Amino acid sequence: MQNSNIIKQQNRDFVRVGRSRIEGKGVFAKRNIPKGTRIIEYMGERVPLTKLLVEIAEGKPASVYTFRLTDSTVIDGARNGNEARFINHSCEPNCEAYVFDERLYIYAMRDIVRGEELTFDYQLDSALKTRRKKQNLKAYACRCGSPNCRGTMLSIKRNSRKR
Repeated sequence: MQNSNIIKQQNRDFVRVGRSRIEGKGVFAKRNIPKGTRIIEYMGERVPLTKLLVEIAEGKPASVYTFRLTDSTVIDGARNGNEARFINHSCEPNCEAYVFDERLYIYAMRDIVRGEELTFDYQLDSALKTRRKKQNLKAYACRCGSPNCRGTMLSIKRNSRKR
């Protein structure tokens, strides 16, 4: 437990939560962050994917802070999560996620300047591997505002791209 508190204290040295131009709350650099820096661990309760799907089927709202850790487990940042749950999506992100020993960390993909919002590409995909419906695509609209925005937070399948 003490180790977890140390990690949270270290995380706060890098980031703060504030109002985002992208969506709601966002995470911002409190100081310059060099490329390759481990910025923060994505914390939250580990939930079996099957349990999460049952909860949703029973009418419980789906958490917007879930991050797939493995094929069978998600991290739900809404349940005992930290600031990392507020990192927004961008089609031109400055961060990326890596998993080590079943722990998920956010790293800087490039140098990040003080005050810059941290983002990563969500690359969302259906947990059920179902076909995407046009009416559902609006729920995954991207608001990142980058010049190369693809218009969605959904992952783009390589074989479905126009040539």
